[in-house]
This record gives sequence, structure tokens and C-alpha cells, in this order.
Amino acid sequence: MKNKVLLIGWDAADWQIINPLLEAGKMPALQHLIESGVSGNLATLEPVFSPMLWTSIATGKRADKHGVLGFTEPDFDLGGARPVGNYSRKTAAIWNMLSEEKLNTNVVGWWPSHPAEPLNGVMVSNFYQRAVNEYGEKWPIAPGTVFPKNLSKQMAALRVHPQELSAQHILPFVPEAAKVDQDKDKRLAMAGKILAEAACIHNSATYLMEHTDWDFMAVYYDNIDHFCHGFVKYHPPHLKGIKKEDYELFNGVVNAAYIYHDMMLGRMLNMTDEDTTIMLISDHGFESGKNRLLKHPKEAGAPAYDHRTYGVFVAAGPKIKQDELVYGANLLDITPTLLSLYDLPLGKDMDGKPLLNIFKEKPELKYIESWDEHVSRKKKEKVDPEAAAEALKMMIELGYIEKPDEQADKAFEKTQIENDFNLARVYLSSGRAKQAIEILERLFKNDDDVRYGSRLAIAYDSIKDYQKCIKIIEKIDKKSKNPIQQLAAIKVVSLLKMRRKDEAWEALLPLIRQRPWTALAAQRVARSLMVLKKNKRASNYLERSLMYFPDNSTLRYLKGMTYYRDSNFEEAANLFLESINHQFYNPKAHLYLGECMLKMELFEDAHRAFTIAISQNPKSKRAMRGLGQIESKGYEFKIEAAEMVKYSSKAKIDPEVLENSKSKYIESLQGTVYVVSGLPRSGTSMMMQMLKAGGAKIFADDKRSADKNNPKGYLEHEGVKSLGTNKGLIAKAKDKVIKVVSPQLRHLSPNFKYKIIFMDRNIQEVIASQNKMSKKKEDNYSLKLHQFYEKQIHDLEEQFFNQLNVEVLRVNYKDVIESAEVMAKSVAEFNEELNLDIGKMISAVDKKLYRNKVEN
Repeated sequence: MKNKVLLIGWDAADWQIINPLLEAGKMPALQHLIESGVSGNLATLEPVFSPMLWTSIATGKRADKHGVLGFTEPDFDLGGARPVGNYSRKTAAIWNMLSEEKLNTNVVGWWPSHPAEPLNGVMVSNFYQRAVNEYGEKWPIAPGTVFPKNLSKQMAALRVHPQELSAQHILPFVPEAAKVDQDKDKRLAMAGKILAEAACIHNSATYLMEHTDWDFMAVYYDNIDHFCHGFVKYHPPHLKGIKKEDYELFNGVVNAAYIYHDMMLGRMLNMTDEDTTIMLISDHGFESGKNRLLKHPKEAGAPAYDHRTYGVFVAAGPKIKQDELVYGANLLDITPTLLSLYDLPLGKDMDGKPLLNIFKEKPELKYIESWDEHVSRKKKEKVDPEAAAEALKMMIELGYIEKPDEQADKAFEKTQIENDFNLARVYLSSGRAKQAIEILERLFKNDDDVRYGSRLAIAYDSIKDYQKCIKIIEKIDKKSKNPIQQLAAIKVVSLLKMRRKDEAWEALLPLIRQRPWTALAAQRVARSLMVLKKNKRASNYLERSLMYFPDNSTLRYLKGMTYYRDSNFEEAANLFLESINHQFYNPKAHLYLGECMLKMELFEDAHRAFTIAISQNPKSKRAMRGLGQIESKGYEFKIEAAEMVKYSSKAKIDPEVLENSKSKYIESLQGTVYVVSGLPRSGTSMMMQMLKAGGAKIFADDKRSADKNNPKGYLEHEGVKSLGTNKGLIAKAKDKVIKVVSPQLRHLSPNFKYKIIFMDRNIQEVIASQNKMSKKKEDNYSLKLHQFYEKQIHDLEEQFFNQLNVEVLRVNYKDVIESAEVMAKSVAEFNEELNLDIGKMISAVDKKLYRNKVEN
């Protein structure tokens, strides 16, 4: 069995955009990959600049070790600045390591990877896809773009020029493209350019997958990042400040970009076999909600303000667990994990660790001092100046770098300063504040730029030199027109550390009244309020902050602490659970969750929470005391430390204690929520219409209006699409009926009882209906999707339907159509407390809407 690995990079891919598309069934390839393996967040590094991040991914090392410190670097040969490339990296990448082991290795489009370096395989550099001339003119492939050189002609022929694209390519992104005046408005051309570049990368990757014998294939797409930088401002919801006509023209571009990437992923999955491990990752996320910026500050790398802390991680293959979440993953962990997949040793000089929890059987780890001692890399090649100039132009157009000074010496100096600053940020973000201070003091002395000063203040705060920290902040305040919120919050913290509480409170007052601009500033303000014992104010401030940063685990933890201090243990426990859902590696949240459960005498759950807290922080004496308290009461539980906190009937404990624990859990539930569920297009809307006609209260917002696919309406709530992060939504549906499609059931809060009507329908009919709705050809039937849906239902039967707080009535769609009276009675009996009118329920069934039938 050949051990093959396909690594796919989607720059800037973000779960916040992906999840609603998955729930709508619009990314089936990614959905299949997720269900076949493990998935979760992938934490980024600081600074959030893609060339630095993708090099960390490829090496398992931070930028101070790998040497790529920005988008450009000083050119010591010709003077001025040049784009970073393979020559910038001073350590071995994963492809060097695997080539050294005689594994056939292909790399396409990685940033930075120009000039292509010799491999035991093929490398196509990140200069490959850039169109430099008009269509019809010569489009030479830049020297050094392809290794081996004899493949250059073949690879050049696979490229797609933006001007080759037709309306069929553009309209899925901009349906009203005809309204764009392309002489004045270049946005359509920008979308076409990004789309063509994605096609170039995909064509070369699939060609190599099909025509070469490979063990490792790495493919990098920068296009989601570019689409988002250009069009996320038009993404729903409509931002204030965006013209209505612009919003209407371009609001579908970002979603279309993700769907297009899913199509490319589907093609790649079809080209792999069951012995291939597939890993899909992104280097960071991208703001798509309330925190989007319409304008950026005038500074180098300003577009990175749009980036979010977490990217995506998905992995599936013969050695990988199935349908599980992964926690605590970091960009630095990718290369160590890839080496573990090949049973190769890890370098002791790597900053990352292998993600052992994703493996079915944990690999035996081996180590060497450094792969740099084993890998021989060819001497750095000179770069074609024209190609370098084109790459530099692209970086300027995207706004990542400023246009260099005409004078080479000024450009050289400016680039050196910028890269020194980036190095200081690497040190500061990795707990090496003293090394950061050495650089930042020099930079701030020569130029009192707010960027240098603010990082210097943070560094002083890190080493507890609060006097210097405050001094720097006050110097910056004199120069700035308005106080910088982040620095003002740090100043408050420093004043509190110096026991100057009155001054701290005075400095805190304006911050409380402001909208928090970063989650970190909000955390500092909230903690300061709690130090000052202003618990109510802290709670109110955190409530507002969570409106802007709903997926921030620390803010939820702090909100939980305000309830904990008020002895509201039930509400505190809910918030600690929400914090854990966003970030599982969260020892304090697990600890205080355990304490809340202990106070509520939910001993099994307390035991589980304390056990996980200790596994994450073995020095936690408080968690150990909590376990001791439980055991002193005579309770013993066998619990897997890696589990999320959940109720289970599998623990080997005394039956009487178990029944008592179950009873206490049922008594603790906060009410009943009525749910209609099933696969998308399985008849869930029809059942919602029956229940509404019968007199049930429906929880819906009607944002999705009726259409030809569902002329009687969907009766949905938009918030269900983000149920994984919007935990408070279910509480609003108490005593009402809410539609939750099957993939979202796992996100239901454990705090309620659920009576679920689950719609069963022939899966062939479901897929046919989905194809018709998405305007796919009728013969476009996916066996893999069929199998995926079967597995999804099987997993619900095994893992969800038998939970203590869940009752399920299975209803067959065809039976409702053919025997409406019988099925309406069955539903009414199941929900007898709703007092449903059976006659009106029957009248809501429209047999004419049964349009996708499978007779056999």
C-alpha cells in the first residue's frame, strides 16, 4: 500500500464563511472530507503575513528560524528590494525532507517558492500563474518557474489567461455582470484575473496528479484571500457605507469563490484513492461580519488587519480518525504531522508538534537534531528581474506593500526596517519580549511610529516594566490625534499592577463607553473591571463585546467568571461550555466548569471537566482538589480525558448512582424545544407547514422567502446556519418549533429537552431535488454524496438519537404524501402537549409538490 499525501492550501479560508455554505449543501466535496476525517481550527502566527505563514507551515519553524520576514527583502546583489522567494528560506522545507528520503514530491504554487528548486519530483513556483501581457501576445514562462526545466513548455500550455474567460465563467460570481461599465470599473477584470490564476494552479496540479507518480503533492491556492480582499466588503450582511448598487452587483462573489474551490477540491478527491491522506488547511481566516474594515491605515501590510486568528484544518485518510473535531492545532504543527504520516523523524529544532490526536493509532515518534544536517539544498539562484518586478507589482496592487522609493538605497533601507519590525513581532508573539525590545527600542528611537511604540509598550508590559510601558503610551498619546484603544487598555492594566487604582478607574471610564475594536482590548478592559470588583459593569461590557466578537473563547470565559462570582453556577457553566466549544485547549474554563458542576451536584460532569483540566494543566492543584472532593463522596467515574463534556450512560458506575445522575440531569433541563430535522430537501419545510397550520408556534425569521422550489415557504431561522457559534439561539426557541437540518443537530445545546420529528426520504429523491434546486443536470448523480448521507443518518442514530434529552419520531416523506391523515395523527400524538389541529395539518399537505419521485 503506497502512503500518499495530498496537502491543499486555501489561503484565508474561514469557517465563518464555510459553515453556512456547508449547511446549505453548497460545498459537498469539503463536507465529504470533513465527515471522512477530522476538522477544526488552525491557529495562525504573528504577524499574519502569508509568505511568512506558509513558510512556517512548510518548515515547522517560526520566521526567525526560517528567514522569510515579509513580502519583500533587501536585495544585497542589485540594491533595492525584491520579492521573497525560495532563496530567502534558510532551512529545509517538507519537500526537501521528503525528496531526501527518495519520495516522489510535487509542489505547485507555494508562496514563496520561486525560483523552483530541485526536487525528487516537480516544482511549479508562485510566479507561474501571473499573466504579464495582453491575450494574444507572447506569454513566456519566467526562468526558474518550473523544475525540471524540460517541463516548462508543457506547464505553460496549461495556463489560462484572464481574457480567455467567457460570460459562463464570470456570471456565477457576478450574475449582473452586464451592468458593469468595464471601461471605468475594473472590479470585474479583477475577479477574472483571480479566477484565471486559480485555474492555472488547478490545471497544473491535476495534470501532475494524473501524469506523474507521486508520494507527496502540495498545492497552494491564494485566490480566496484575493477574492476576499477585493470583494468581502460586499459580502452579506450589507455594510453601512457600501453603495446599494455595488452590494447588489458583488454580494455573491465571495461565496462563489468558495463554491468554485469546492468544485476544484471535488476534482482532486476524485483523482485520489482510499490509500491517500488528504489535508486541507488555511493560514488564517478573514473577517466577513461586523468587524470588516472599509478603510485601512496607511502602513505596510495593512490588509492583514482583515485577517482572523483561526484558519481551517481538515484531514482524512487511512491513518486518520473519522468524523471528529481536532483542537489546539497550529500552523507550526503541519510539517511535524506530515513527517509522522510517513513515519519519518521530527527535527528537534522544529517549533511545532505532531497532531497525535488525529491518528487512529498514535505513531511512534523519532527525532533527529535537525533536517538541515541531512538535506542538501542547491546554491541560491539569481531571479529573473522582469519576473521579480511583476511579482512586486502584484504585491503593491494588493496593498500588502507600499510602492518602493525610486532610489534603490531608500527601498533597501525601508525594507530592512520593515523586516526587522516583523522579526520583533515574531519574538514578541512567542514569549521572547526581551529580544523584541532590543529591536523595537532601536526602531522607535529613529522613528516614533505608533506601530513601533505600541509593540514596545506591549513588550514592556510582558516583562512587567510597567513604568516604561506607561511612559511609552503617554508619548504616543501626545502624538496621536485620538488615544489608541489597545494602548489605553494596556495602560489601565499597568496602573492596576502598580496599585494606582484611582488612576486606573479614571483611565478605564472612557474605554467602557467605547465599542471594543479588538478582542484583546476588550479582554483587558473586562479583566480590569473584575480586578476593581465591578462585576456587573464587567458583565455588561462583555455582553456588548461578544456582539462584535461572538466566537472569542476568552471573552465567553470571562463572562462566565462574572456569573461564577455571583454564584450563578448554571449560567456560568453554559458560558464555560461555550468557551470550550470555541477553544477546547482551555484549562481554566474546564476547571471552573468542573467547579460549577460540583456546586450543582452533577458529579459525573464535574469529574470529566476536572480530568480534562488536569490533562491540559497537570499542575492544577485546584482541579485535583475538585476530583478529591468527588471521590470523597464515594463516586468513581471512568472518563476519557480527551472527551468534550457530555452526558453518557456508558460509565461503569453503580446503577443506582447512574439513575440518580440521569434524573438530576433531566430535572436540570431548561425546557422543551420542538425540532423538525432531516437531510436538506427531505420534506422538512412541508412538516413545518403542517405544524404551523395545526397551531404550533414556529420559530422562524422569514428571511428566506418562498420560491419555485418551495412555494409555501421554508419557515427557517437564519441563525440556525451558525448554530455552532450562536448557542443562545436555541433558548429563544423554547416551547416553539424550529427547523434544524441534520448536519446541525450536533450543535444543539445540552441544556434543553428535544422532541424531534426526523423526516426520512429516499436519498435518491433527496439528491435529485437538491440537483434541481441548484440547477445541476439530472444525470449528475453522486454515489459518494449518497454514501455520505447514509453515513450521516447512521451516525445520528448511533450517537444522537439515543441521548437522554432527545425523543425522536421518524416520519417518512412519501407516507405523509400518500397517507396524510395517518401521519398527521402520529405527529399530533407525539406532540400531544401542543394540541395540534389534525384537520388543518392535513390541509397543509400538497401532493403536487412531490416532484422528484423514485419508483424503485
